[in-house]
Amino acid sequence: MSSAYTAVIGHRGLWRKSLDTCAAYVRIDLVEERMFPLTTILRYAAVVFPVLLYFFQGTFLNATDAFVFMLIGASVTTGFQDALTALTNRLQFAQERGTLETYLVEPVPWALIPIAMNIWRTVTGTVMACFMVAFGCLLGARIEWRAIPFALLIFLVGIAACNAIGTLAASFIILFKRGEPVIMLYSLAAAVLGGTLFPISVLPDWIRWVSYLVPHSYVISAERQLLMANPPAEGLSPLTSLLVLVGFCMAMFAVGLVVFDRSLKLARKLGILSI
Repeated sequence: MSSAYTAVIGHRGLWRKSLDTCAAYVRIDLVEERMFPLTTILRYAAVVFPVLLYFFQGTFLNATDAFVFMLIGASVTTGFQDALTALTNRLQFAQERGTLETYLVEPVPWALIPIAMNIWRTVTGTVMACFMVAFGCLLGARIEWRAIPFALLIFLVGIAACNAIGTLAASFIILFKRGEPVIMLYSLAAAVLGGTLFPISVLPDWIRWVSYLVPHSYVISAERQLLMANPPAEGLSPLTSLLVLVGFCMAMFAVGLVVFDRSLKLARKLGILSI
């Protein structure tokens, strides 16, 4: 049975193997979502409270633009966080259950695994960000609806950049059983330097340049330029931000996937993985 299965898979092309692998991981995620529906509901319910907080802050300050400003930054950060932590959480859970090796023995390239594992969380992160913006609109936030397609494209490229960073964190999990240092450091940097709740122009000159190394800053700036009726004057144009994000994705995925593959090979050599 096992040899027959391997023979069938082995005759498939790389493109077909890639599609089948991605579809298999999405099915696994869908099964887990159906098994724990309350967890899914609570995840979406939890993002309502930050939106209410920013709404009341904007009301207190008598500034509707401040509410929209914070709403866009928070929705992008929330959606990205889902993509950042999904891969590391799944790998760590697989290690604790002893099922990580079963993922790695499948006849598909190892570099495909971190991409396939994060597809569903990329979708849910996007849905969560859209849900926050939609709820903010119900509270009175004014959004430029015509710019949503381009804004969504920039968001998806940005979330892909976060997936690339998550791949680097996954390499640490393979070797050291922990990926938190990478995710924690990046999340802290993104919270301060990404401009979630304030423009990066208020940062001191000696640290402001670091914000240009954080994908959050490009996405949040572009989303505000596109979706706000009265966008901030500072910041790159949305097209420039998109081009920078595409370059960041290409570079980070190239580095992340190479490091992930080398980590797996080193883990095999050291006996960390039993394959």
